[in-house]
Amino acid sequence: MVKILSETIAVSKLSELFALELGFLHDDARQIGIAAALHDVGKLWIPNCVLNKPGKLSFADFEIVKTHTKIGAQILLDVPGELGEMARITCEFHHEWHDGNGYWGIPTSELPDYVPIVSISDVFVACCAKRSYKDPWPPEQVLEHLQTLSDKQFSKALVDEFIRFIKENKDVAAIFAI
Repeated sequence: MVKILSETIAVSKLSELFALELGFLHDDARQIGIAAALHDVGKLWIPNCVLNKPGKLSFADFEIVKTHTKIGAQILLDVPGELGEMARITCEFHHEWHDGNGYWGIPTSELPDYVPIVSISDVFVACCAKRSYKDPWPPEQVLEHLQTLSDKQFSKALVDEFIRFIKENKDVAAIFAI
């Protein structure tokens, strides 16, 4: 649980900082950070034996994992206002891809622009983290991996901005020991 919490905090902070870098107003970037903090709340209802399974997930296990997005959105249904809506949308769609090949087949061009910000931050943090099925990657390797995802999982413009942001931002460097 501590590992998940620390990764969630990292995704939240990284999303907020990146949103500021992209020109979002401070209050909007803060809301993006809060929505990012809730993006994986649905994983609380996914069995640990699936979440922590070593090796590649079976098709059935992956289908279970995918439900965390819908579960998270359902959990947040009663959260009022714009922040509640942002959090629900972020939960449900943070695994959608630029090219439409994500969990639910919705291209990110059809989603609010904060969703890919949280998504790319989530991928960065996940790749930097140790998991039951992989060792942590050094940040440089993660940035190279993100380049391979250009125009697939993320727009090339977003990847380019994110890589520049990571390389130039001392706050981020301190978080990830770059």
